[in-house]
Amino acid sequence: MTAASIGQPHGRHEKRGPWRKSYDVEDVRAQVFQIHWEKTDKNENALKFFDVFAKTVVSYSDHIRAAGKQLPISMNAKAILEALFSVMDGKTGRCDPCLDTIAKRSRLSRRTVVRQLDALREQKIINWVRRTVKTGNAKGEGPQRHQTSNAYFIDMLKLPVEIVRTLRQKLGDKLRETARHLEGSGIVPNRLGIQAERLLKSFAGAMSASDGRERVERRALVSASADTRLALMYGGDLDAMREHEEMLGLSFGHSASATLALYPVDRTIKGKD
Repeated sequence: MTAASIGQPHGRHEKRGPWRKSYDVEDVRAQVFQIHWEKTDKNENALKFFDVFAKTVVSYSDHIRAAGKQLPISMNAKAILEALFSVMDGKTGRCDPCLDTIAKRSRLSRRTVVRQLDALREQKIINWVRRTVKTGNAKGEGPQRHQTSNAYFIDMLKLPVEIVRTLRQKLGDKLRETARHLEGSGIVPNRLGIQAERLLKSFAGAMSASDGRERVERRALVSASADTRLALMYGGDLDAMREHEEMLGLSFGHSASATLALYPVDRTIKGKD
């Protein structure tokens, strides 16, 4: 099957108006196809990637399965993933089969295909972009566009880190990574651990910002006037400021000694020298 043929719509299901956030097949936003393997004439690296990826997804699903719960990525989802790989171009990564083609190759109903595609995307295994084509109708003579098949792709940036680690181990230098920043649950899926780490980073950042503000304020006070320092100390309370001055035996005007008594900071060694 050629890359051109897998993108052709099949049956009446494809003859519908475009969804929101759909892009023309020639739009750069619809050009999402990419490869994650070294290209070869016989596509052996692509075929190995497909095989390793599908098996890794099954292992990952079992790894994150909660006790007593169903697999988050079912065998039906694996069948759909393999159906996508069966029509993916090994040299360009192009993968745009219609739903009927996926259903036929996976031997599942169209409804099951839609449901399991959503499950694969929810787990960040695959993603897709909706695309449209022009109908050729003249203005006022019907819809100008209709929905065609989706463009499916694997986003290495969004893959769970456990899957990427296994791909690295199994494929070595044959794996092409399009991103270094990986999202996932870590060595062992532990949602509480992730939340704790994020809270710790947030707290550390807040503390760092607070320390930075305090340093700035201290530097500002070094060169501030005595009136400003008193105002900061007592929140602008004039009675408290007056009492403080009286305690120091000062008049309401400030002297160098008052400055030192309040904030013995920015040196008086010059005066002594």
